[in-house]
Amino acid sequence: MTSKIILFLLSVSAVLYILVILTFTAGWNSLKNYSFSHRNPQTSLSVVVAFRNEAGFLENLLTVLLHQTYPDSLLEFIFVNDHSTDGGDQIIEKFIAANKKRNIRLLDSDEKGKKAALRKGIASADGTLIVTTDADCLPKKSWLAEIAVLYEEKQPRLILGPVIYHKETSFLQKLFSLDFISLVASGAGSAEIGLPFMGNAANMAFEKKIFAEAESDALHTGFTSGDDVFFIHYVRKKFGRKAIAFIKNEEAIVQTPAPEDLKMFFAQRIRWGSKARAYSQPWALAVSYIIFFFNFLLTAILVFCLFTSHWFAAIYLLFIILKTVVDFPLLYAFSRFAGKRYLLPFVFPFEMVYPVYISYVAIRGLFPYQWKGRKVSR
Repeated sequence: MTSKIILFLLSVSAVLYILVILTFTAGWNSLKNYSFSHRNPQTSLSVVVAFRNEAGFLENLLTVLLHQTYPDSLLEFIFVNDHSTDGGDQIIEKFIAANKKRNIRLLDSDEKGKKAALRKGIASADGTLIVTTDADCLPKKSWLAEIAVLYEEKQPRLILGPVIYHKETSFLQKLFSLDFISLVASGAGSAEIGLPFMGNAANMAFEKKIFAEAESDALHTGFTSGDDVFFIHYVRKKFGRKAIAFIKNEEAIVQTPAPEDLKMFFAQRIRWGSKARAYSQPWALAVSYIIFFFNFLLTAILVFCLFTSHWFAAIYLLFIILKTVVDFPLLYAFSRFAGKRYLLPFVFPFEMVYPVYISYVAIRGLFPYQWKGRKVSR
């Protein structure tokens, strides 16, 4: 009787899952791939980077940022030190001394945590449009130009940009990269249909005045991580479906290193997943619950296979094949856009382990965890 109930619930959740993924795919395919960088933008930009013990990445990031095609007169860089102990601030100080004509500032965060560091950097920014990225990221040279002209053309309140892993050398890192692609593509497709619910502060731009309003608004969650997502929800609720745009342009892609191992990967995903319980937007809640329950029930089927009848293995494989068929068009479309088609042969192995992984991450995110040596309770 229990197995019949699980099979029934799995079938229902599979239908809902298919509808969600098809919605993401339709949204992504309707996004136009365009470039406005040949125009002359006039918007002042403030690039804000919060960093903590990432000295090994800062020099590369600084070099790339200083070679942006955007006019120097409209550009400032603000780095906020979140209590680093590895000398990263000294690297930035050397760049400031060597590039005195460039507007580069180094600030020390008064409080602990990335959120507090970003808040201080944004508060001190002079630009109309704030652009955020992470210390371990590498954007392309016309990244800022593409963002600025999209802002001037479409006037969105918030711009979400594509982020991908690079230098995936191991089998596991290729699976990590596929998982990341699925997240970014889903967020992009959902934003295009007017239901934005997910993005990444490693490639995000927004009006400074909007961030200030969100900070003072009672809807602010106070979560240590995931505030990029809650900010998206805030903008969507206050300014409507068209206030958020995803920039589908290869030159706007930001690269970040893939997690080195399973421990780092799970730590990152648990941090991201922990925010889901604070969602208030109906679409975000629906997507989260549908994806979780479908994969949790698949995991339950796998457990039945191991401890009861082995015929459950055939059911598990059947649903994994179905899931792969549904997921593949979106993974293919985004991997083609991002130059990641070499990952496609790893899609089926990724699908085989995904239900167990996502079930673990969702449940583990309900409990306290550590990130960069700091305990996070919620």
